[in-house]
Amino acid sequence: MIMSLSTILTFLIILGLFTSTKQFDVQEDPLSDTPDLDSDVPNVDESESLLSNVVSDVNKTLTNLYNHVTSANITAENTTHSANETKKLVKCKDIFDANEQLEPSVEVINSSYLSKLLQIKPDITSRDMEADCVLVMFYAKACPFSAHAAPHFNALARSYPNVKMVALDSLKHHGTNAQYGIVGVPTLKMFHNGRPVGKFNGTEYNIQSFSKFVHAITGKNPQGLLVTSKDFQGPVSSVVENDTDYFLVLSWSFIIICSVYYFMQSKWWRMIVEMVQNNWRESEAQHEHND
Repeated sequence: MIMSLSTILTFLIILGLFTSTKQFDVQEDPLSDTPDLDSDVPNVDESESLLSNVVSDVNKTLTNLYNHVTSANITAENTTHSANETKKLVKCKDIFDANEQLEPSVEVINSSYLSKLLQIKPDITSRDMEADCVLVMFYAKACPFSAHAAPHFNALARSYPNVKMVALDSLKHHGTNAQYGIVGVPTLKMFHNGRPVGKFNGTEYNIQSFSKFVHAITGKNPQGLLVTSKDFQGPVSSVVENDTDYFLVLSWSFIIICSVYYFMQSKWWRMIVEMVQNNWRESEAQHEHND
């Protein structure tokens, strides 16, 4: 009984201490009875609001910068495109009357006629002034690539009637090669008022590639792109002809003569001569000994 009373008293004391401790914690809370001094301020985290404002300002700055750079790029591209168009496009003079029955064709010419055809008129000073446009094909009859490109070039004359198209045999008229910078055949060069304005650098010798080349310089669209069987017959022949290149023969002869001359001046030639002379003397001495 005594143990039970003591146990009860101990429990009551512990309960009282726990109750007093809870009350002390609640009473010591300074915000429970103090009025809210910032009751007019909205319930917003100030740090989060400041970060949002900074992010918003950065986004606006980046957007303005992007718009400025984009507009600058578009302006630069348009300026570059306009400059390229002004630089590349030339104005060709009409040389073919649509009422005529004859269709335009390629003309095979010589070097003297080409020089006359490419005479420069001093009163025409820019590409946007109307002048004669001449497309020259430098070819060789013995070149298989020239023979492959010939029918396509013959057909190209009908596609661009405002461009005079001529062909020159570079082997027969080799003097014009250095004058117009021709290092290989076939080579296509466009002239405006006798001045070179473009050179074909493609590897595919067909009418589509030739048409893109002419269009890039003149801005004119082709009047059809069709290669017929007649184009394989001429004016520029599509058959490889094995002509004798006399200048090539003369060049090889000169090289051989120079090589033999300089070899005779070398020590190897003297060694060969001395060896032949020694063998000749030994053979004569052996012949006399036998007699």
